[in-house]
Amino acid sequence: MRKIALLTLGLFMCISAVKAQDTLLFEDFNDTNAIGGFYTNTIFDFPPGVNNDTSWYDFDEDAFTDANSRPSAWFVNLGGGFAYPDTLDFCLMSSSWFSSPDVASNWLFLPAIQITDGASATLSWASAPRQTPYYLDGYEVLISTTVNDYQTAYTDLVFTAGEYISGATTGGGDFSNYTFSTPGFLHGQDGNYIVFDPTSDGNAADTTVIDSARFFGVQRTQSISLAAYDNMVIYIAFHHNSDDDNLIALDDILVTENTDVTFSIDDQKEFAGQVYPNPATDFVNVKFDIAQYHNARVEMINSNGQMVYSAPLVTANNRIGLENFVSGVYFVKIIADEGSMVEKVVVNK
Repeated sequence: MRKIALLTLGLFMCISAVKAQDTLLFEDFNDTNAIGGFYTNTIFDFPPGVNNDTSWYDFDEDAFTDANSRPSAWFVNLGGGFAYPDTLDFCLMSSSWFSSPDVASNWLFLPAIQITDGASATLSWASAPRQTPYYLDGYEVLISTTVNDYQTAYTDLVFTAGEYISGATTGGGDFSNYTFSTPGFLHGQDGNYIVFDPTSDGNAADTTVIDSARFFGVQRTQSISLAAYDNMVIYIAFHHNSDDDNLIALDDILVTENTDVTFSIDDQKEFAGQVYPNPATDFVNVKFDIAQYHNARVEMINSNGQMVYSAPLVTANNRIGLENFVSGVYFVKIIADEGSMVEKVVVNK
């Protein structure tokens, strides 16, 4: 609740001394220069245990052959290619469906990150399984405070996404008819961020037969506090460790913390009204003069204080699709090196 209280204060009291967020790390996997590197592991693949502070690396610990001839480690692919996480841009994917059933172990290691304001430091990312609840893929997020040696250093388990263990497709979309690994977040259990696969009967033209046991997962943003790592250098790892499931997608990895730099009152007033339409249904436009600021990005935060959207601002006029949003009050937040500004928007679906 504290997070929303801070945003509300900035909106209705128009104070100039607001906290801004500094982006410590961001990766949306849309850099086409790196795509080949992901496929061939020439950019991110380093020997396990190497203390490489400045690079990402991707390690295929299981070394199993994919059942569908997909790359065996984490790889970049257009979102609509193998899953339904995001059909408009690229994301990172990892498979657990092998020629012979077994347990996946694919590691993605982030560069070292210096946390200077643990109270505000946050890690967020988006993920989506290829299917849920039947053969739902799980994964975990771990942190090391020493080196990036996956065998010994990643002792802090900070997030777990549960995976399917057992249950027949006759259970449909009712998660209580299946057994999952515990504890863990189960994608789609609350009925959100999933869509029917109209081609699940094998007939692309027939949308009458739908399989509720195999919903497509849609990218959902997760967020955790890094408060425990105040004034530390940390390494973050995403570990895909599902046993004979299908595919997981990962996108928009972001680490932020607060800074004391702020926008002026005039800037905040100028931003007011630049989020439209309001109320919004299908999309919301964000108008912002990026020429005056550096490293600007936009976030949308729901009424529970969760960041549900994050993207860099590259043009003066930006459109955010609301197809995966539910009705409610959101806060559109602009963050740049110079500070931050917030505007409230209502989404009516």
